[in-house]
Amino acid sequence: MPDSQKAEIHIASFLVHVRPESMDAVLELLEQTPGLEEGTRDPIGKLVVLAEGSSHQDLLGAMELIESAPGVLECILVYHEVMSPEEARQQLIATGQSETEQQEAMS
Repeated sequence: MPDSQKAEIHIASFLVHVRPESMDAVLELLEQTPGLEEGTRDPIGKLVVLAEGSSHQDLLGAMELIESAPGVLECILVYHEVMSPEEARQQLIATGQSETEQQEAMS
């Protein structure tokens, strides 16, 4: 298989500034969107969002979705890593996850 067709996993984190009164709606959007999850939040309107996808386009789409949500002031890419599924499995094992949990997470 050529390198350009190999599977990749893209992991990213975003810093999102949200109007405090809109935080609940943004959190609900994250819960409903596969590949996005809340990392941590500050009640004054700062939110870290974790994202996973299979391409750069997935992450750009996630950023656009977040930025378009009412009350979002900005969405800033803070971290982005590209890895192969094999690398991801090794990192899951290194964090103490069992082989069974790792296989479930990757399926």
